[in-house]
Amino acid sequence: MSTSVETPRELVERLFEVLPARDAEAFVALFAPDAVFEIPFVIPGFPNRFEGREEIRAHLERWWSPQRLSGVVVHGVHPTIYETSDPELFWVENDVELTRPGAERARVRTSVNVVGVRDGQVVLFRDYMDTNRVAGMIQLMQ
Repeated sequence: MSTSVETPRELVERLFEVLPARDAEAFVALFAPDAVFEIPFVIPGFPNRFEGREEIRAHLERWWSPQRLSGVVVHGVHPTIYETSDPELFWVENDVELTRPGAERARVRTSVNVVGVRDGQVVLFRDYMDTNRVAGMIQLMQ
C-alpha cells in the first residue's frame, strides 16, 4: 500500500497529461472549487476570467466543443515546467502538437501558463495564450 502524497509539481504534470483529451470534466477535477482561470491577453468577444470550478468547466466545454474545434487533432501536449521560489507556484511553456484543417502536423508554442496549487488542488490557471493564433483559427473555422 502506497502512502505517497502528490507534490504540487506532480499535480501540475498531471494537469498537462489530461489536457490533450480536451475533457473539461477530467481537467477541472484537479481544480479547487473556488479556482480562478484567467486569460490576460483578451480575445475580442470572449471573456477573460472564470471563477469557480463550474464556471471554468462550462467555459472549457464551450471552447473545446467539437463544433468549435472541428478538424483540429491534438496529438500531444508537451509542457516544460519551471519551479519558482514559491513551492506552490509554477510557470509552464506549453507546446502542442496538432494538425489543423488544411495544414500539416506541427508542434507550436500555444501559451505560457502560471499555475498555482494549494492543498493538492489547482487554485490559479493563468493562460498567456497566443491570442493572434487562436483568433486566426476561429476565423478559419467560421
